[in-house]
Amino acid sequence: METTETQTTPAAAPATVPRPLEQIGRAEVGASARVPRVGLFARLPRRRPAAAPKPTLWCMTLQWAVAAVTVVTLAWLTLATHGWIPILSPFDLVVHEIGHVLFVWTPTLLMQLGGSITQVALPLVIAACFWWRRDDFAVIVLLAWAAESLNNVSIYVADAQDMLLPLVGDDGSGAGHDWHNVLGTLGWLESTDAIANAVRTASLLLFIVALGLAALGFARARRA
Repeated sequence: METTETQTTPAAAPATVPRPLEQIGRAEVGASARVPRVGLFARLPRRRPAAAPKPTLWCMTLQWAVAAVTVVTLAWLTLATHGWIPILSPFDLVVHEIGHVLFVWTPTLLMQLGGSITQVALPLVIAACFWWRRDDFAVIVLLAWAAESLNNVSIYVADAQDMLLPLVGDDGSGAGHDWHNVLGTLGWLESTDAIANAVRTASLLLFIVALGLAALGFARARRA
C-alpha cells in the first residue's frame, strides 16, 4: 500500500506597511517608560507622595502642640543662654568644623564662610527631605534648629571686632576667627553690628515661621 506525502506550503508573511515618519519612535518611548528603574535611585519616588488622611490623635492635635512647644522652648533657650544650648550647640560646632573641611578646596574666603554656611544649611536640607516625605512635624522642628543655628552664627559675627569668643585651635591671636577674616577681607568690619543684627533678625523670623507652620497645621487638621 503506497502512501502519498503532501507537502504544505507555508503561508506568505504579510507585507510590512511602513509607518509615517511622525509615528516612528513613539511606541519605543512608551515601552521604555514602563521599564522599571534599577540601580542606586531605583527606590526614589518620581513625584512627591500624596498626603494620606490619618485621623489619629497625633496627626490631628498632638504633633502640632508638641511642635509648637519645641519651637518656643528652643527659641527661649537660644535667647536666654546667649546662644549656647547643651548638646545642640556642641553638635553645631562639630558641623561647623566639618563645613570648613568640605570647603577646603574652595578659595580662602569661601572656606572661611563654609563653617557657618554648613551649620545652617544642614538642618534646612534635612527639612527639605522631610517636606518631600510630608512629615510636617519634622520640618517644623528642623526649621527651629536652623533658626537656633542662625542665632549662633550672629553671635560669631558680632565678635568679629573684639574676638573674645574661645575658638577651636585658636592660639589667642584671633588669626583663626572666621568672621574677622571675612569682614576684614571685604572691608566690612565697621558694619559688624549691622550684619550681626541682620543675621539675628533672620533667626527670629525663622522661629516665627516655624511656629506659624505649627499653628497653620493645627488649624488645617481641625478643619479636615
